[in-house]
Amino acid sequence: MWNPFKKLASRFKSQRFAVALRTALGAGQPGSWYSDHRQESEQFTGWTFVAIRAICLQAMQASVAVYDDSVNGSRQKQLRRHLRSDTGYGLSRSLYASESGASIPLPNDHGLCQILKHPNPTQSGAAFRYERVLQLQLTGTCIVWNVPNQFGKTVQRYVIPTAIASPVPPSADLPEGGYTVQASSSRYDIDVYSGSLGSSGMLQQVLGKIIPLSQLQITRWPHPLHKNDGQSPVSAGARWIDSANQIDAARWAQMNNGADPSIVVTCGKDMNPTREELEAAAAMFDQKYGGTENTGKAIFTTGEQVVSLTATPREMDYNTSFVELRDAILALHGVPGIAAGISDGGSYAAFYASLKQFISLTVQPVLDLLAEDDTEYLAPQFGKNLTIEIEATQVDDPDLLEKRLATDIRAQIIKVDELRAIRGLPPLGPKEGGDEIVRPVRKEQPATDPPIENHTTAPSLLPGKSLSEALHLRSNSQSINCSN
Repeated sequence: MWNPFKKLASRFKSQRFAVALRTALGAGQPGSWYSDHRQESEQFTGWTFVAIRAICLQAMQASVAVYDDSVNGSRQKQLRRHLRSDTGYGLSRSLYASESGASIPLPNDHGLCQILKHPNPTQSGAAFRYERVLQLQLTGTCIVWNVPNQFGKTVQRYVIPTAIASPVPPSADLPEGGYTVQASSSRYDIDVYSGSLGSSGMLQQVLGKIIPLSQLQITRWPHPLHKNDGQSPVSAGARWIDSANQIDAARWAQMNNGADPSIVVTCGKDMNPTREELEAAAAMFDQKYGGTENTGKAIFTTGEQVVSLTATPREMDYNTSFVELRDAILALHGVPGIAAGISDGGSYAAFYASLKQFISLTVQPVLDLLAEDDTEYLAPQFGKNLTIEIEATQVDDPDLLEKRLATDIRAQIIKVDELRAIRGLPPLGPKEGGDEIVRPVRKEQPATDPPIENHTTAPSLLPGKSLSEALHLRSNSQSINCSN
């Protein structure tokens, strides 16, 4: 006999299983930490510091903009991404965006722009981004506390150091769970991080209390096994970092504790000098052969042998291992030697290519991750169809830029105002010829030679408007964005 209640119970059981499965597979849920984030945070030294700081500095000086994508939706995002990657000039693209139909940035007085520029009373937007990237690279997890007002809208934002946050599982009072900021324990010491949450009053309000997950914005580098924790480069390369630390410790101990005489002179078997005679001989030897002025002089002694005692860096292999581990740690974070302040030489073009690779493959993906999370969790509080974009400062070869400009002028595909925008100048407008196409002209040649087109110098405009006139300054134009 058909039983409707049995079928209903089976469906309810299936739904509960599906909910439990989605919860288990969902990222951002609180749970026990897989790695020791306090120990990871303490590794912010040496080459790890150099690598992470290079990324954080780029995040600090990145530009932030908010767009309204209510028209065309995701198409606007694709168009802006196309303009960012294919414009080729690494400068402001508001002029290109407006002419191509892409949305322009919202003004600075917009509420979302304001909180991105000033997330809390003690931090600027630049310092806030620096701290977010720092936690993400060190621990694989960045926890942002979006402090709400009485209406649930975020009014302040703080980065909670992962090392002092303790996950709290879901309960009847907290269906989603949360995190507590530990005051002190055998593993964490809040004094180390007491300045991270701004004023002491704000810190005292959250110490030992549970912050609901609904107020937290968690960004992670995904862990291959543990959904409730992130996989940091520091944890992934722990052995490389530990090896580098051990080599540094060994070198320091060798310099600090090891005896470092240059040579030892032994007496013959028939000689039996006293201590006073040995000290007198050593003083005479140092006086005669010591000092920089005696470098390279020949030494003749009556002893049977002269033995070198100094352990050279080559023998201890400090130099090779130091460079190898340095390169391994920098590669762990995707930082080339040029970006880390290590001049590897090479051509002028290779220098810019290395920096551009650093921006494109390391810095911008990190910023895109932060921007996507802000768009998903923060932007909906300030309106619909708002998109946050964080863009790193572009690095371009000036010689390559000039060549591309010359090519665009010869192809007659660039306007006067577009050229001025690339030069960092305000637009002239249609009345002053801003919409005119920049055209090359033939350079006059002697009568005996046939006229040829000169591409080696900067092409000029058609007669009646010189290049200097096209690029003259005007101060009545402003660009609007949320750059910090």
